[in-house]
Amino acid sequence: MLDKLDRPTRLRLLRILAAAAWVDGEVQDAEREFFAGLIEKLPMADDERALALGYLDSPPHPAEADPTKISPDHRRALMDMIWRIVAADGVVADEEKDAVKDLEEILLA
Repeated sequence: MLDKLDRPTRLRLLRILAAAAWVDGEVQDAEREFFAGLIEKLPMADDERALALGYLDSPPHPAEADPTKISPDHRRALMDMIWRIVAADGVVADEEKDAVKDLEEILLA
């Protein structure tokens, strides 16, 4: 899905995905690897790839990761990726689970 999107939309989705990785206050190595692996598969310019990887350096500002700005056509795929990144480390903490379920209610209702 991400490979068919324009650059601004792709980066918005990646910011939201990075925000999901930050939901418990830190990005685990496995989450970082999942994110980097996803980016490596995309046809992105080096500057876009570096920008996206930078999203894991600190939590994005909420306005930069507003999931309600995502097209309804992309919301299910986004939620699937969010569940995959929070589970990448093998542990989905209650805080992560609650946040993702809340997001799912907002986006998929």
